[in-house]
Amino acid sequence: MGNNTKNKINWLEMLMGILFIILATSIFNHPISFLVSFSFLFGIMAWVGAVHTTIQARQFKKDGLVNNNYWLFKVLVDVLIGFIFIFHVGVGVSTIGILFAIWFIVDSIAQLYMSRIGLHISAIMGTFSMIIAAISLALGIILLFSPVMAATVLVYMVVFYLFFFGVSAIVDAF
Repeated sequence: MGNNTKNKINWLEMLMGILFIILATSIFNHPISFLVSFSFLFGIMAWVGAVHTTIQARQFKKDGLVNNNYWLFKVLVDVLIGFIFIFHVGVGVSTIGILFAIWFIVDSIAQLYMSRIGLHISAIMGTFSMIIAAISLALGIILLFSPVMAATVLVYMVVFYLFFFGVSAIVDAF
């Protein structure tokens, strides 16, 4: 069951599980703080992306590879997004909901496409997968037009996954 062959407790796994559950409980009790923190994290990641793109563009230019204005445009967009997410918390939190909804829609469309292929393998599973993907697509469209609902769903999905992985880690510790 656990990672060890002997009857020893994996304390690191146990600690990780407990921390995940504490984090899940904290996010559940303070969802707005989580969204604000998530907004800051997205902003910082956008700035890191801008730095990475700049370094990559300089390397490509040095190597004589393609040099076009795409890199400059991408850096400017990343810097702008970073500022929005970090310095305009309300806009950042609302945007997180929209990005989550778009991700949901794109994932559902990909699942619809893949379930078509699955129909050739198993008609029942392919049909079931198509139905779930269609429902997910509809939910994604609903979330797109309700950023607050999308942000709320995002928070509770994170809580669910952290709690689930925390319990799983504790069980694996034994």
